[in-house]
Amino acid sequence: MKKRTPPYSFSQMKKLPIGVQSIREILEEDQVYIDKTMFAKDLITTGKHYFISRPRRFGKSLFINTLEEIFKGNKELFKDCKIYESGYDWQKYPVLYLDFSKIASRTPDHLETALQVRLEIIAKEHDISIVTTDIQVALDTLVVRLSNKYRKKVAVLIDEYDKPIIDHLEDLDVARKNRDILKDFFGTIKSLDKHLKFTFITGISKFSRVSLFSALNNLNDITMEPKYAGMMGYTEEELRASFRDHIQKIAQERSQLGNLVPEEKVIDEVRNWYNGYRFSEGKLCVYNPFSTLKFMQSKKPKTYWYSTGTPSFLIHQLKEHLESMVSLDGTTATEEELMDISSLEQINLEALMYQTGYFTIKDYNSISNRYLLGLPNEEVRSAFINSLVKNFAPITKLRSSRECVEALEKHQPSLLFNQIEIGLSSFAYQVFVDAKERTYQAMLLSMLHGMGFNPLSERSINTGRIDVILEVPKTTYILELKLDGSADKALKQIHEKQYFKPYTHKGKHIVIIGANFSSEARNVSEWKGELLSESGEKIRELFPGEGE
Repeated sequence: MKKRTPPYSFSQMKKLPIGVQSIREILEEDQVYIDKTMFAKDLITTGKHYFISRPRRFGKSLFINTLEEIFKGNKELFKDCKIYESGYDWQKYPVLYLDFSKIASRTPDHLETALQVRLEIIAKEHDISIVTTDIQVALDTLVVRLSNKYRKKVAVLIDEYDKPIIDHLEDLDVARKNRDILKDFFGTIKSLDKHLKFTFITGISKFSRVSLFSALNNLNDITMEPKYAGMMGYTEEELRASFRDHIQKIAQERSQLGNLVPEEKVIDEVRNWYNGYRFSEGKLCVYNPFSTLKFMQSKKPKTYWYSTGTPSFLIHQLKEHLESMVSLDGTTATEEELMDISSLEQINLEALMYQTGYFTIKDYNSISNRYLLGLPNEEVRSAFINSLVKNFAPITKLRSSRECVEALEKHQPSLLFNQIEIGLSSFAYQVFVDAKERTYQAMLLSMLHGMGFNPLSERSINTGRIDVILEVPKTTYILELKLDGSADKALKQIHEKQYFKPYTHKGKHIVIIGANFSSEARNVSEWKGELLSESGEKIRELFPGEGE
């Protein structure tokens, strides 16, 4: 009797296109591809000049490369995509593609020289001559001659137009001069309209004084259009369909380590960490594509997107303008406030945090036309607050984890809470504007990490979520946190939901602690604890001041 062959082998799973920005490589090598080609068709067939702002590593470059291949008429490349059978005409057009992430901009002179070189390289690829050192004349000449040579209008694709500005927000002199160069350069595009088939420009931010948004006033900004909210990033439906095998494998591997882990629990984890980006008044949210791919590869949640480049320019703005610090748990703004950065000297922090992906839309009030903003997910919350801790509350002033571990092993948590109070008191008060419980929790976790601990947060059990779990060699600490409540209430919740039960009979004592934060004092106001046996029976109460 033959053995039954499994219906699917995990070795057949599609490769994950981490960091790949070439649609050709993804499709020809049969890598995982979330089909966005019908968005491309819609843009090409219904309009002409577009701008879209999205955070870094959110699929902008891949989408522009997709447009490039479509304009080059490479129909067979897309044989497995929706656009292939859509009736699109597949005419060929000359393409002018400028990627500003690859154009040097350390100084204004570097920017002008690099732009000149890039235009000359494109011209040589088409056997066209542009003998001039003026980048505006060079752009004009190149577009006109491309159009005349091929007797077709030109598709202009520009990626990360604002990088020469964003990269220099800490040196305003360079940022201003680079902005002025871009203003003149892009001002040329409007005069070329009769030679243009299509224009698509991406960036992280919208700097209104760059003439893309003044001289080029026929540019359609689709950044907050509900119709295009899912054009970049992964929707819930796309995640489930395209990563089904990867999710199944993660669930199976985790189940082999102990209790059964359903696939839905893996999806919940990905959603909590990487979903939540909402770009319009519509309800659609998308997952961060880069972090989702990294999670599928490594099979565990980490701050992948955030770690690819710490937001030094954002931290710099926060330090320079503490009086403008916005609440990490929510603020409101109009569309105009979110999509218009007019001053480099004092950038609107709501706009900067929204455009760079550290804030997202949480809700929309159609009466006031205002958007409620907040941190999108656990990745951004934990990593961003960790950056705040590093920059606003020097961990070096706190005791090392060795001293705290010794006290915790003696069941004397007072030393730890003293250090937490010192850390929180070193923050500027603006950090706590309208802060919610999760912000205090995240700051606590960041300080614990900074002291050398490895705490767990939001651990799900069948009765709820445990705020913080801290393991030392002989004791497990379980913390429940409240804001403007009471330590008694927090401790009562631990008992009622038996948060300690999964940690019983493991050969370790258990300490349960209820702690309360005061929004008025912006610190820990009280805590109470109990020492439990390894079976969960109360041994004694713990009080502040013991062991000091």
